[in-house]
Amino acid sequence: MRVTTRWAALLALTALAAAGCASTEERHLNGTPSLPAAEGTVRFGKAKNDNTSINLMVKHLANPEKLTPPAANYVVWIQPNKSAPAQNIGALKVDKDLTGSLETETPMHSFDLFITAEGAGTVQSPAGKPLLSTSYSP
Repeated sequence: MRVTTRWAALLALTALAAAGCASTEERHLNGTPSLPAAEGTVRFGKAKNDNTSINLMVKHLANPEKLTPPAANYVVWIQPNKSAPAQNIGALKVDKDLTGSLETETPMHSFDLFITAEGAGTVQSPAGKPLLSTSYSP
């Protein structure tokens, strides 16, 4: 009986570990010709409160002031479907090494994620075209 109990505990721990690994999904961001060197990845996961966690990392992203037309910030957006308005989930700061990151959560479970160059980090709707993008659906 002890062997069975230990075996069951080992199986339960293995299942929990596998579930933890399966709950994080990494996607590469698709770029545009206007920023050919830019690349990024985003990790999507399930937060404790059933929200979707977002961990975005970019590199080789030009200073937004050097774009044509110049911008002040990169803004990260999520959009649940094409007919719904995009939601600003944060400004992406680019450091001197041309890298940036953003960590946040959303109650949405399926959405498009994209980055635009904007005049301010607090804009309520995207004016710029998507520069890096991906979609998420668990």
